[in-house]
Amino acid sequence: MNLFHKSLSVDPDSALVRWGHFILRVSAGLMIFYIHGWHKLEGWIAYLQHGTPWKLAEEVAGMHLPAPLAAVVVAALVQFVCSLCVVVGLLTRINAALLVGALSGAILQNLMAHRDPQLAILYTLTMVAAAFSGGGKFSLDSLLLSWNRSLKSLPPAIEDPNFL
Repeated sequence: MNLFHKSLSVDPDSALVRWGHFILRVSAGLMIFYIHGWHKLEGWIAYLQHGTPWKLAEEVAGMHLPAPLAAVVVAALVQFVCSLCVVVGLLTRINAALLVGALSGAILQNLMAHRDPQLAILYTLTMVAAAFSGGGKFSLDSLLLSWNRSLKSLPPAIEDPNFL
C-alpha cells in the first residue's frame, strides 16, 4: 500500500491511530496538569500558607457563583489529579468527563473576564473526545481490561478459593 492510501486509512486498530491517540491524550493531559492544575494548586497552597491573595478565587467570587472558594479548590484538584489520570490512561472516560466540567468553568471564567477562551475551549474539546474514545491501546485502562480478561479465562479450579 502506498503512502497516499495509508493516509486515507480509517482503520481504528492501525498503529498510526494508536500512537496518535496516545500522543493526543498524553500531551493534552500534561498541558492541563501544568497550565491549569499545577498553577491553581500553587495559588491555593500560597493562600493557605501565607494568606497570599488568590487571584483565581477573587475572579470566581466576582462571578457571583455560590461557594467560590470551594469551587476553585475543587476545580484545582480535579485539574491536578484527573489530568494525571488521563496522562496514564487510568479511568480515562470518567476523568476526562470530570475535566470537561472543570474546564467548562474555565471557559465561563475567561468569557466573563473578557479574555480569550480559545485554549480552555481546545482543552475541553480534547477531553470530550477522550471521554468518548477512552484511554486507547497504550493506557492503564487497556492493561487492566486485558488482565481482567485473562483472569476470566483461567480454569475454574484455579478460581476456587479451596483449590490449594
